[in-house]
Amino acid sequence: MLTERDAPRGNLDNRLIVVLGYGNQGRPQALNLRDSGYNVAVAARPGGAAGETAESDGFEVMDVRKGAAEAQILMCLLPDEVQGQVYKDDIAANLRHGSAICFAHGFAVTFGQIDAEFYDLIMVAPKGQGGALRSAYVEGSGLPCLIAVEHDHSGGARRIALSIANGLGCLRVGAFETTFREEALSDLFGEQAILVGGVPALIKEAFDILVEKGFNPEVAYFECMHELKIIVDLFTVHGIAGMREVISGTAAYGGLKYGEKLVTPGTAGEMRKMFDRIESGEFAREWLEETAGGKQELRAMIEKEKDLKIEEAGRDVRKLFARHLSGKKHGGKR
Repeated sequence: MLTERDAPRGNLDNRLIVVLGYGNQGRPQALNLRDSGYNVAVAARPGGAAGETAESDGFEVMDVRKGAAEAQILMCLLPDEVQGQVYKDDIAANLRHGSAICFAHGFAVTFGQIDAEFYDLIMVAPKGQGGALRSAYVEGSGLPCLIAVEHDHSGGARRIALSIANGLGCLRVGAFETTFREEALSDLFGEQAILVGGVPALIKEAFDILVEKGFNPEVAYFECMHELKIIVDLFTVHGIAGMREVISGTAAYGGLKYGEKLVTPGTAGEMRKMFDRIESGEFAREWLEETAGGKQELRAMIEKEKDLKIEEAGRDVRKLFARHLSGKKHGGKR
C-alpha cells in the first residue's frame, strides 16, 4: 500500500492540470487538487452548465481543444462512453507534446477507445463517489484509490500518478497499484454481478415474493431493501465473518444455512458468463453501440423499473423519513 510517504516532493512543479469533465468526479477532483496547491484549470464545452459551475468556483475555463493544447496533465473525467470520441475529435490533434493523460477508470483505454502511445497514460481511481472524495478531503482524510500506468513515455508517469493521488487526498488513506485492464474488468464485473445488478435483482425478487404472499408492501420494503444499508455498514467495518458476530444468532444461522443456497451452480455459471462477456470486450462494444444509438434501451429499462411496486412502496417509506429528518432539523415541531 502506498501512502503520503511515497508521494514525490513538490506539487508537480506548478505544471498546469486541466480537468476535462466537471461532473461527479471532475468538480471534487479539481477542488481537491487546487486546495493542495496545484495549478488547475477546467476545460468545458462553451456555454455549458459545467463551465458556468467551474467559473463560479473560481477556475479559469477554456474550451476542450485549448485545454488539451495547454495541459501538461489532462484529467480525462468524462463519462466512459464519450471519452473515445472526444479524444478523436478534440484532443488527439491538440494535446501538447510530453503531456500526461490521467483517467479515473480504465474503460476507454482497455477497450481500445484511446491509444496515445506518445504520452503518459496514467490512472488514479478514487474508490468512491466524488462527493465522498471531497467531503473526506475537507475533513482531513481521504478515500483510498487505485493507481496504474499504461504508457510511461516520459519515464516519470508513476511519479505523476502518485502526485495526483496525493493532491486528491487519497494517499492520506492509501493507494494500491493495479493495471488499466484489471481495474476496468473488475469494476464492470463488480457493478454487474453485485452492486447495481445482482443485489438489486435479488431485492426486487424477494420483495415481489413477500407481496405475492400477502405481506404489506411497506413491510416488504423495510425487510428487503431498507435494512440492507445496516448490513453493508457492518460489512465495511467488520467484514463478512465479523458481521455474523454482531447480528442476531437467528439471522446468522438462517443466512449461512439457507441464504448461501441461492448461489447455485447455475448462478455461478451465469456470473462466469458475465465475466467472459466483459473480458472479451463484448459488453463494451454493446454499450458503445447503445450509446451511439441514443441509449434507447437503457432509458426504456429505467422507465420500466420506475413503475415497479417496490419503487412505489419505497417512495412512501422515504417520505416518512424525510418528514422525520425535517422535523428534527426544526427542533421536532410540526
